[in-house]
Amino acid sequence: MSMKSQEFNKDFHLKLSAEFKRIDQFLEKFQRHFIREQLLIANEHPDLNVPKDELNKQLMQYASHMFNCADSVADKDENYNEIRLTLELEAIIRATDKYPARFRESEFAQQTHQKAKALLIQFFPDLMELSANGFRLLEKYCLFYNLEFNSSLEENKTALD
Repeated sequence: MSMKSQEFNKDFHLKLSAEFKRIDQFLEKFQRHFIREQLLIANEHPDLNVPKDELNKQLMQYASHMFNCADSVADKDENYNEIRLTLELEAIIRATDKYPARFRESEFAQQTHQKAKALLIQFFPDLMELSANGFRLLEKYCLFYNLEFNSSLEENKTALD
């Protein structure tokens, strides 16, 4: 390997490492903010009856899903044609429909869902530029992860009873 190639590889790896570090820091900031905001909602619902460490664990997972969802949906909106985007939308709708209605209807679920979407827009304002189908896809993924979060909380609540 020539000296020039080694220099290029070193520069490339340094830049790549710096970019990963920047993304990790942004993710950590998003997770901290997301968890803090969701805990404020959870504190208004003492009937949750979920151990604090379990709630924190589930919120961390929920935050990670939401963070990844923003990037994934933006990528799909930019790179998928309308047919493929519509098929993706239909698939996530089928996945959300498998959850019982009670997960959508509770005040806690509605509040956490609305807060999660607001935080995504706050941290990723470019999401407002999504196409109509892209925005619907984002909404359905947000709903899916909210349903998953509330389902996990119910499982842990049941384990306490």
